[in-house]
Amino acid sequence: MNMPEDYSLGHCVAKDMRMSAGIAMYFKSIYKRVGELMDQRQNVGSVAYLQENNRFIYYLITKELSKQKPTYSNLTAAITKLRDLIVEHGVKKLAIPRIGCGLDKLDWLTVRGIIEDLFQNVGCSIKVCHFTNNMSLESQMLKIQHPTVVRRYENIKNIGKREFEKLNIILFSRKTTSPVYWDQHFHSVNEKYCFKSQYYKDYQGDLEIGQCLYYSKKIANIFVIITNTNTTDNFSYQNLEKGLVKIKMLIKNDKWQPTFIIHRMNNHIFEDLINEKILSLICSAFLDLTPCLILQLVSNKS
Repeated sequence: MNMPEDYSLGHCVAKDMRMSAGIAMYFKSIYKRVGELMDQRQNVGSVAYLQENNRFIYYLITKELSKQKPTYSNLTAAITKLRDLIVEHGVKKLAIPRIGCGLDKLDWLTVRGIIEDLFQNVGCSIKVCHFTNNMSLESQMLKIQHPTVVRRYENIKNIGKREFEKLNIILFSRKTTSPVYWDQHFHSVNEKYCFKSQYYKDYQGDLEIGQCLYYSKKIANIFVIITNTNTTDNFSYQNLEKGLVKIKMLIKNDKWQPTFIIHRMNNHIFEDLINEKILSLICSAFLDLTPCLILQLVSNKS
């Protein structure tokens, strides 16, 4: 992380972009913009990246989920894509950790051979960095507590709260204009908390992507994040990330450890891993509110 700025950087992540442990956690805390990475929609064996002035930050996607382990085949594919981007971007210096060999437990001599083979004659100097020569100690150093996620197969009307607590319900609207965006999740929340009339009034004005609508009820806060201009657009993780920042500002003075409620979305309608990515973003956005609880409500159709 302390390399001169003429070095671009690279490390491994999962497609869900959780980055909750290992050196990936440090990349996330320093460079942020996780929603931007997600919106690139790269698959396993490819690379997402950010640009900071003249420096590129490369995220090698070597597995689907953070809890999984990568294969040499997927790592090789990602390194190949990294090489192609290095050439395309004109990068002459690259710093990486021992990719795939910390928490992912691949063999460094094997991985090093793959890198040396693929980067022959590319004209890029690669520096391998690490915190300590002790792999197990390095793994222990790179851990941090994240929000607790609990999946519940219940309707929101059956979800209770602790005394003096207000629940924080997060919904996603995928339109900025009328007719108003409304789905089964909005309907179930409205049945219990009756926010529809206020919500419809807000749609009489001009709404913006990334905006967060806020409805305070006696026992719950309802937040509606505007993620898209039209329902035909891809779900925007960048706009979701902007809305989550606004939620954190709205509840910053709450005295209780917060509980957040979201609904699991239908993967058949949206993309694979959308729910995992949403959870990753929420966990990242609310990291400094930990310990906090995220309840993911699942319907039979999800």
